[in-house]
Amino acid sequence: MGFGLTNRRVSFAAILALVYAAFGIIWIAASDTVLAALVSDPIHLTAIQTWKGWVFVAASAVLIYGVGARLLRVIEDSEKRYRMLFADSPEALALYDPAALRMVEANAAFGRMFGYEPAEACGLHLSELMPPETLQALEREIPRLISGQKAGGVWRMRCKDGRPLDISTHGQMVDVEGRNLRLVQVTDVTARLRAEYELLRTMEGLATANARMRDLSHALSHDLQEPLRQVSGFVQLLAKRYHGQLDGEAHQFIAFAVEGIHRLKTLIDDVESFALSSAFIPASVAAGQVVGEVLEGLRAVMDAANATVTVGNMPRVLADPGKLAVIFHALLDNAIKFHHAARPPVVLVDCERKDGVWLFRVSDNGIGIEPEFREGVFSLFSRLHTRDRIPGNGAGLALARKLVEAHGGRIWVEAGTTEGATFCFTLPEDVLTADGPAKGVPVQEAASQH
Repeated sequence: MGFGLTNRRVSFAAILALVYAAFGIIWIAASDTVLAALVSDPIHLTAIQTWKGWVFVAASAVLIYGVGARLLRVIEDSEKRYRMLFADSPEALALYDPAALRMVEANAAFGRMFGYEPAEACGLHLSELMPPETLQALEREIPRLISGQKAGGVWRMRCKDGRPLDISTHGQMVDVEGRNLRLVQVTDVTARLRAEYELLRTMEGLATANARMRDLSHALSHDLQEPLRQVSGFVQLLAKRYHGQLDGEAHQFIAFAVEGIHRLKTLIDDVESFALSSAFIPASVAAGQVVGEVLEGLRAVMDAANATVTVGNMPRVLADPGKLAVIFHALLDNAIKFHHAARPPVVLVDCERKDGVWLFRVSDNGIGIEPEFREGVFSLFSRLHTRDRIPGNGAGLALARKLVEAHGGRIWVEAGTTEGATFCFTLPEDVLTADGPAKGVPVQEAASQH
């Protein structure tokens, strides 16, 4: 069925009738006028009228043949367009009667999707293609579909072999031979919905696992702190009570025990900090102000190392102020801690807008990081140096990466040829302040006061 052709056929039939009628009127009027003027003998006039009739029949046949051939060519072109747009379309298309809930026509792609031949699908009641609950839902939506308030939806269907199929439809109402039908494009979304379901289930599992990990780490840290305090207290009491009564080796052993207890306490605190939720409440934050507050907290470390920190223009960003401070604290503390023994640490903090993100850099002139270790430094408790040389547990950069990724950014060590290391991280550029784009804060320097 080539829906949409009926009106075309009616219009051409009307044109053909009008052309034929106009030709007949002109022929009769013109020929009779000419004969009346030229022929007066009734016998000759009758013979001429007979021949005139035969000429009219021949001319009419030629006219009808020409117009009919033109009409057939138009119909063939229209049928060809119909086959191209509907019957031979690679997209699954169907035409159904929303009032009777019956299929009127379907193309080959629709048939392949549901396991029917196109001719076999015509006339099917939608109950043969839909489970009862889906059919009931469709019946409730029919008034909205007919009125154009809804273009389509997602439906659970049933193939010829009984296999379930999830489809997405998009369509519109069309008039075909005086019938108000609905033409829909059908897309198989079974795999997509299954993947989305699996993704949601995986995300729920990850959220549950993360919550359990946080609860476990919190419980372990609190449960371990109490015996740790007891051991520390008794070791310190032992050192105080027997001071002067033990030899130097015994006092060294006690010092080792105290140092080990302190390290264990620090490790427990780092584990708890890392396991805490990385969820944050976003706010428009002046990054320069956050860096300034972090530098104040690191003032003692900077003075001890005779460090100089220069802060360039900083924008306003969408971030959690507390967690952004943790990121900068980890990077600045790392830059100062791993300084070169032959020179005081010099650190530069700057930022630029690049490729739709804010790119922050923390550069130092320290001992640097070999290329093969630039990814491993972000692993939890990863250390490149012994504790007697540089203190710490190796948790700061791992926590910084976790918080940067929670903000939608990424963090890495930039490859370079100069001495020292450059840590880079990004934050999304999706917030403008009330006064327009942030222009940064003045360049400032924070140096040791010696």
